[in-house]
Amino acid sequence: MHSAQAHPHRFTREDRLRQKALIQRTIKQGRKKVFPELVMYTLPNTVSHPRLGLAVSRKVGNAVIRNRVKRRLREAFRLQQTRSAGQDVMVVARNGAKQLSMRVMGGYFRQLLGKA
Repeated sequence: MHSAQAHPHRFTREDRLRQKALIQRTIKQGRKKVFPELVMYTLPNTVSHPRLGLAVSRKVGNAVIRNRVKRRLREAFRLQQTRSAGQDVMVVARNGAKQLSMRVMGGYFRQLLGKA
């Protein structure tokens, strides 16, 4: 059994925005939404599923905190994937992101993707 079949909600390589050129294109050409703790960009893509890119700098905190922020952002995005079909989403975390709850992150994704 394929790992994606065993875990249908897994965040796979295909779900990630990994190539530098795609990340830069999303930031330059995408629609920007600024929140106090996050800056989010969205741009329609050519694949049929949404992709997420994350940028969490060391200004946010140590490795444990940065990884926690990334896990929460991935989960909030996963819960909103039906709204974001066919879009690339790039999230740049600011220092205040470490205090964000899952509810607030989900609300930010809803605001971003609800207008798309």
